[in-house]
Amino acid sequence: MTHGTIVYKHSSIEYYSRKKGPEQLICFHGYGEEARSFTELSEHLQHYSVIAINLPWHGETDWKEGLNFGITDLESILHLIPGIAKRFSLAGFSMGGRVALHLYQHLPERINDLILIAPDGLKMNIWYWMATQTSGGNRLFHYFMQKPRFFFTVTGILKKLGLINAGVYNFTRQFLLLEDARKKLYTRWTTMRKIRPDISKVSTLVKKHQTPVKLIYGRYDRVIRYTTGEAFVKKAGATCKLYIIPAGHKLLQQKNIEKIAVFIETGET
Repeated sequence: MTHGTIVYKHSSIEYYSRKKGPEQLICFHGYGEEARSFTELSEHLQHYSVIAINLPWHGETDWKEGLNFGITDLESILHLIPGIAKRFSLAGFSMGGRVALHLYQHLPERINDLILIAPDGLKMNIWYWMATQTSGGNRLFHYFMQKPRFFFTVTGILKKLGLINAGVYNFTRQFLLLEDARKKLYTRWTTMRKIRPDISKVSTLVKKHQTPVKLIYGRYDRVIRYTTGEAFVKKAGATCKLYIIPAGHKLLQQKNIEKIAVFIETGET
């Protein structure tokens, strides 16, 4: 993929692109990943030319706008990237799925297809909401990142009580063992707090615009379960297709790429 950067306000935004097919696909990566995670998928797609953007605090994007990133920032960034078409498709993996959903809600008339790969955002996690959407919860979140032993004790109790599942518990712990990882978690989650799609509005817009939506999940994913996709399909209607593959959360691995590419381009499993 070809590397590029653009300047937005005081920040430098990194992106990667691959020109191939006639339709443009703008991709958003997951938490702790980078735009280059779409490299292999872009090689297998024949119908799409791919542009993958590094979100704030990821890759070499140098975000200088504080702990604030909203949908108008993202729209402005798209205007600055050379060659962005008037109409395009969106793809998002995990956290990037939440970004794609909110951007679709903001610009539904410009979106050809919506491709959601184990997407965050279809169901609000109560703990994430408390940590990022309330001032008290955010202060507590900041404290926990400073005092991780207490956090591990509390989350361990919540796991035993069944208030968080083992997949989310283990996924979160891997980002908290090191001080730098804890700082990044607080910074990234807080910065992305304004990216929160209204799924009722999204499903209504999908029906109104008859937007094709492809949802891809891992059957054994314990972080974002495929049942959230099933619920969305019931809400959004007949233009949505659900594909469940025998995998966990990390779907953009070589062993899954060919299947995912075929489904994206043909809708066939």
